[in-house]
Amino acid sequence: MFRKQKPYTEEWQLYEQGKEYHYSIGLYDKVNTNERFYRGDQWEGIQSGGLPTPVFNIFRRIIDFFTSSVLAGAVKLRFSADTPGETRDGKAESRTTEKLNRIADFRWDKQKMDALLASALRDAAITGDAVCYTYWDPSVRTGQPYTGDFVSVLVDNTNVFFGNPNSKNLEKQPYILLSMRETVEDLRAQAKQNGMDAEELRKIVPDGDTAYESGDLAKKELENTRCISLIKLWKGEDGRVRFRKSTKNAIIKPETDLGLSRYPLAVMNWTPVKNSWHGQGVATGLIENQIFINKGFAMVMKHMMDTAFSKVVYDSTVIDQWSNRVGEAVAVNGPVESVAKVLSSGQMQSGMLDVINLAISATKEFMGATDTALGDVLPTNTSAILALQKSSSVPLEGVKRALYQFVEDIGLVWLDFLFAYYDDARLVPVGAEGSVEYLPFMLSSEKDKLYDCRVDVGGGSYWSEVSTLNTLDNLLKLGKITMSQYLERLPDELIPKKRELLEDVRQQEQALINQEERKAT
Repeated sequence: MFRKQKPYTEEWQLYEQGKEYHYSIGLYDKVNTNERFYRGDQWEGIQSGGLPTPVFNIFRRIIDFFTSSVLAGAVKLRFSADTPGETRDGKAESRTTEKLNRIADFRWDKQKMDALLASALRDAAITGDAVCYTYWDPSVRTGQPYTGDFVSVLVDNTNVFFGNPNSKNLEKQPYILLSMRETVEDLRAQAKQNGMDAEELRKIVPDGDTAYESGDLAKKELENTRCISLIKLWKGEDGRVRFRKSTKNAIIKPETDLGLSRYPLAVMNWTPVKNSWHGQGVATGLIENQIFINKGFAMVMKHMMDTAFSKVVYDSTVIDQWSNRVGEAVAVNGPVESVAKVLSSGQMQSGMLDVINLAISATKEFMGATDTALGDVLPTNTSAILALQKSSSVPLEGVKRALYQFVEDIGLVWLDFLFAYYDDARLVPVGAEGSVEYLPFMLSSEKDKLYDCRVDVGGGSYWSEVSTLNTLDNLLKLGKITMSQYLERLPDELIPKKRELLEDVRQQEQALINQEERKAT
């Protein structure tokens, strides 16, 4: 049963404290400004004073280049056993991790995680942080008696509040608070399903509190339909994660044991900031440069519009009206000297354009997005270009490592959900080279064992894949590897039903080995 609540819920009070902290570090203004500049709205709130308002968006060009470079290779989760002891069964562990990896591969494709990672990198580059929240959705249909599945989504960093914002250690946080905006109708339905009485349901009311949401368009909503909902996550004395959901005045779902040992979040910073869980994005350092470039071009445009064409000055006491028609005679009453004069066009100092071009090139160079890296050069020396492109990506190695850690953290959260929510009798779909195979989970006995998660990164280009295939072909022709070893190392997507083919080849190889052994005896 729900108890009578105070005027404001505990989560709302923590939410107010979290907003004060975010406001004190200027997070809301920074995120909104960066997002606005990225999408090209770079003259918002500026009085141009008659100047043109051009946008030369190197901002987006650099950020898109960075995110594409970091995510150039295919990313896959891979689990491995990490349980100490001499009684471990290596084959059994191999079968367990193989099943976990196949489940992860299917879930990765099903949830379109490659697209989610691209969005996460863009969030981190613009706002400084990427936050992935995984939750159990009981409404997911599975086609069997066991319904529900875990879902991973991105959450704006302005909607995440750590109990200790000066620490980056996620698992040591006293609590984590998430805010979101949901329709009042949905929240009332959730609360009613959780046993809230009619009096408490009436406390769930719409609000217009959108000032602290991320992005300008988040502040545009249909009136009287939505309100803020809050999720509080914390760990009990037993180390398991607790969950409670509420609004400003009402509890939607009372305290619940999620059965998880880890907070169901993963966090990535683009550039870490000391003593803060928030990072700094690429965008923050580009604002002033982008403003100067836009204003410089605007002044050049204004000057050219005003002075680019010659003007005619004439004596109106001698000529009533001047005509610029070609070949037309102009009648003059009196001497023709000093009747009219042509003023040449104004000359602009070339130094202004030089400074603008220098600002563009220096900004790209210092950010590591040089013309060579961007491909904006003539391919006269391809070897040198490739070497320079490779060296220009070195500053992004730190971001790549942060991304891989981010993916590993997501994988450990998934593993936590698998062992906490999947029943042994549940059939789990796994990928099988173009088809889907359903296997019983049958891994609940493994939940107390330790597992590591790592990230496998595929080839970053078509040429690296071709080089790999050529190497494997040559090794097979020379007899240095067997056909099964060859197939094991081929990417799954190259050969339909590769797993079945590999199994047939292994049986044939084993039959040949047995035949040779019989001949020897």
